[in-house]
Amino acid sequence: LIAADSLQVVRVIPMAARLMTVDELGNVYVVRENNSLVRFTDQGDSSAFYRSVQNGNIGAVDASNPLRVVVYYPAYSKIVILDRLLAEKNELNLRKVNILTPSVVASSADGNLWLFDQFNARLKKIDDQLNEIAQSNDIRQEAQTVPSPSFMVERNWKLFVADTAKGIYTFDRYGNYINTLAIYGVKYLQVHGSQLVFRNADTLISWDMSKASYHKLLLPYPELGIVNAAVVRNTLYVLYKDRLILFRLPDDKAPFAAE
Repeated sequence: LIAADSLQVVRVIPMAARLMTVDELGNVYVVRENNSLVRFTDQGDSSAFYRSVQNGNIGAVDASNPLRVVVYYPAYSKIVILDRLLAEKNELNLRKVNILTPSVVASSADGNLWLFDQFNARLKKIDDQLNEIAQSNDIRQEAQTVPSPSFMVERNWKLFVADTAKGIYTFDRYGNYINTLAIYGVKYLQVHGSQLVFRNADTLISWDMSKASYHKLLLPYPELGIVNAAVVRNTLYVLYKDRLILFRLPDDKAPFAAE
């Protein structure tokens, strides 16, 4: 257990934001209340900005590949692909392929996109031209339940689909169902090697899938209202209701840093 008072504050950035994610380089991306997407470095310096007023509210951002940031607009079933400067490269209208408002989308390591088609209970992988690359079997038949995903991420050639009530469904790189992990309440998930990192109230938990063991990190200032938290190497990012704070973890107490 790492205590909150062992953390060093790197930067406090006042803001009202509703979404946060990080990339493997330590950049943090936040969606402000005005629907703008802003990227900050691991020192807290603003490094890029993007805003669109024509697609409704941003529902999700996948920055697992910092050279190809995926922004999802659920109200219009649109995905916008941004480059490393957060300039728009491509826009995909999912309604053209009859996928209406998928609950989650995720970037794939092979440069494609994963979608979850709730109506047909299938995972689908598409390319930037909306061509279908792969499709899972009916998840109802394989898992005996249908996820209502809150978050999805691909890492190490596995796809993790989090359902707050039913656990974390895992699939291989082709969309084949593997198992469901009994980890509940997850709205945002990081994968560091064999470790799954997620927040439970005011605690960040790292669950090691290979050892079936976990570490806990108490998050500072829970009274400020924690929106999300993430960690890359020894930097902890916590988004509160009115500010983003970057903390430095002690070098000898960074259980989330293993790759």
